[in-house]
Amino acid sequence: MAGIVAVSDAETRRAKNVVYILAHCMRMLQHRGKAYWKIMVEKNVAEGDGPLPYEEKIFRIVNEHKLTGYDGIGFLSKRRPESSGFRHSQIALDGFLVDTEKLYLHPMIGGARDSDPLYQIYCIFKILLTKNRDPPKATDFLDRHLRGNMLVRVDGNIYAYRNSTGFKPLVLGSNKKGTLHVIASENSLRISLRDLTFRDVAPGELLKLDRKSGPITLTTQISPNMVVDPFEFIRESNAASIVNGKSIYEIRKNIGREQSKFLSGRFQIESAFAEPDYTRPMGLGFSLEYQKNHKMFEIGEGVIKDRYDDSDHMIDFSEEVSKYKLLTTSKSLKFVVENLVSDKSIGTIQGTIQTGATVKETIYYLKKAGAKQIIVVVSYPPTIDGRQVGLYTQHRDFVANKYVGKVSSIDEINGLISHEIGADRVYYNSPTSLARAVGIAEVNLWFPEWIRFLEYQ
Repeated sequence: MAGIVAVSDAETRRAKNVVYILAHCMRMLQHRGKAYWKIMVEKNVAEGDGPLPYEEKIFRIVNEHKLTGYDGIGFLSKRRPESSGFRHSQIALDGFLVDTEKLYLHPMIGGARDSDPLYQIYCIFKILLTKNRDPPKATDFLDRHLRGNMLVRVDGNIYAYRNSTGFKPLVLGSNKKGTLHVIASENSLRISLRDLTFRDVAPGELLKLDRKSGPITLTTQISPNMVVDPFEFIRESNAASIVNGKSIYEIRKNIGREQSKFLSGRFQIESAFAEPDYTRPMGLGFSLEYQKNHKMFEIGEGVIKDRYDDSDHMIDFSEEVSKYKLLTTSKSLKFVVENLVSDKSIGTIQGTIQTGATVKETIYYLKKAGAKQIIVVVSYPPTIDGRQVGLYTQHRDFVANKYVGKVSSIDEINGLISHEIGADRVYYNSPTSLARAVGIAEVNLWFPEWIRFLEYQ
């Protein structure tokens, strides 16, 4: 959904460096959102569309916006936020809000009655935390309305909260001297920030970044019902991240392995290619398992594309070239190794099917290269709501959404979607199989209600 970072540095001589540490962390999290960025250092703010600028431009932005101070917040999003709450307060949100319809009736709503839900939550939280000095009530209120994590500056201090279900990962990194602290969406930052030791922020933990004392835990309130965002394991987190003590890379391999165990008797293919790039671990796990029972199966990379997400509405130079080429020549930067595909049955491992554009393009080029059969294996269950799974496509049409309530099994929707996208067969993952691969009870993974009860016959 988004990338969020907070940095606090107690060393006076490094006051001008906080923004650069913040920018470095944000670049490492740009896979979580590269359409919009915002840097907030003390009272000053800079924002922009597209990827975060590099050193030269950052240096100019720092001078122009006076981004100097001992702490700051960074926010990356897959789309420019529409909520006025982001404009009128310093907030970074990784998740979404729930049960906000009656906030205007809250006794502490004050002048925020006619504002949007995010700003209403900010105002009420601020009163409970600072005016009433009641952190437990402040976090209880926030927990009722937040699914995910929030960073917020209130009266000059930065607070970080991870909701009690542990819906999204949140980590705290500190150096040995206890002078530099980083709070971030994931611990893949440890690869670059090697002087910092990271720990998970506990579900229900409210942290205050205090320059003199370091991070202070104000409250903890663990929920008896953990509800984790499964999309973190599919795509959101960097493959190098560790979530709840488990390697994201190994989980993704296991997702492919579990699907292969379930599906290997349902079809015969000669190769399986992962596309787009983030499904490579799933493709490897699937192929290694499939090969155990199909000796003629070959592991290789038959679909090669540019290393950018062409479906993202934020277009950088490479994507502009790719889209221009597709429009003018009907060819993309996606390349199919023809001798690995021609006259063969091919599996394509897809992370999700959203609008169907990516998989349709893949099928087109595989057919053009002479593939005689194309089987689509999807790592995620049917995608029907972009907002709930961290996608920026929530205002676009999802191919699976039109079948909500009209089919009662994954087999049925597999048939309908395969016809719609032009594949020989489609096999979505099931909530049960995905939970088994992640190593967590299915009830502890969040799915929309219809998806949760959709299974194979």
